Amino acid sequence: MPSAATPSPPQRARCRDRTAVMASVDVTAPRRATAAAGLRGPAQWDFPLLGVALTLAALGLIAVYSASITVADQRIGDSEYYLQRQSMYLALGVLGGYLVSQARVALWHHLAGFAVLAATALLVLAAVIAALAGGYHVLGTDKVGQDVLYLSLKSIRTGVIIGGASLLVALPLALLLGTAAGFFGGRVDDLVQYLYATLNAIPGVLLIAAAVLTLDVYMDQHLSAFAGVQQRADLRLTALCLILGATGWIGLCRLLRGESLKLRELEYVQSARALGQPQWRIITRHVWPNLMHLVLLTAVIDFSGLVLAEAVLSYVGVGVDPGTVSWGNMINTARLELAREPVVWWSLAAAFVFMLGLVLPANLLADALRDALDPRQSDLRP
Repeated sequence: MPSAATPSPPQRARCRDRTAVMASVDVTAPRRATAAAGLRGPAQWDFPLLGVALTLAALGLIAVYSASITVADQRIGDSEYYLQRQSMYLALGVLGGYLVSQARVALWHHLAGFAVLAATALLVLAAVIAALAGGYHVLGTDKVGQDVLYLSLKSIRTGVIIGGASLLVALPLALLLGTAAGFFGGRVDDLVQYLYATLNAIPGVLLIAAAVLTLDVYMDQHLSAFAGVQQRADLRLTALCLILGATGWIGLCRLLRGESLKLRELEYVQSARALGQPQWRIITRHVWPNLMHLVLLTAVIDFSGLVLAEAVLSYVGVGVDPGTVSWGNMINTARLELAREPVVWWSLAAAFVFMLGLVLPANLLADALRDALDPRQSDLRP
């Protein structure tokens, strides 16, 4: 008889099966899963995807430098025009114009060389980062092991979604209500003024916080309908876009109302009324085309403001879901890391740098659009 310590044939068979199963398990799985659930390590990223993202970022920065040079050249041209006009009064127009032209050419060549040098440096830096990011944490990791470069790049998507979706809600409200208040006047104007005065009296942060917290309570009370984590995060992101859009139309509405008050008294609008044109046709053919430059300029300016608003709201805990990757959540996570010794600063710095890389081009584009669309600026050009 076999002893008690000797395993029976069925036990030996089960041991062999268990050994075979353990041998088939990928021993690298724990290492790949150390970052976070659903997040692959940097060594497992698709290299073309990261390379394309960094290339687009570099091209965006090149566009910023090009826009800066264009704006600088335009400002120099305006300065040349004014100096030439003053020089004529001083009987030194020819000499003044020649000196300014030479200075303009020298400065233009200097800025062009600087732009080429900066663009080359950015491309080299992007290539180095793309080459290293396949196997290293180029910008380090946060306290739970997530790669900071990956989080920073993914936060761009959150910022663009919030800025774009909120503008899609705010711009139609501002255009319709502002035009109606200024063009029709009377009770319509009183109603629109009462509406935005009431909303403006409520602090925007408190209104957004109340709406987001109410949504959280509703989702907690209906767990069966919002069981998935991703579903809750998407719903909160959608609600935040709607709230930001519903509270961000007031400034543009006031601007369009004042402009519509002026446009309805102009001769071509009065002529259209005298010819019996319908009100909606006058608005769509004569009023709205003269308001589009204000809408476009305000949209670009408000986009950067909405991106910053998301970061602030997420930092205080009433923005996007904590599981959603955003710059506000990165800053909130890195806040406690600043008290460590040594100080963990790279996560906070990366969030601010990438946020600046999205907000600064939007502001420069708004400045260029203002110079291009403002008729008074066009009249001053030589």
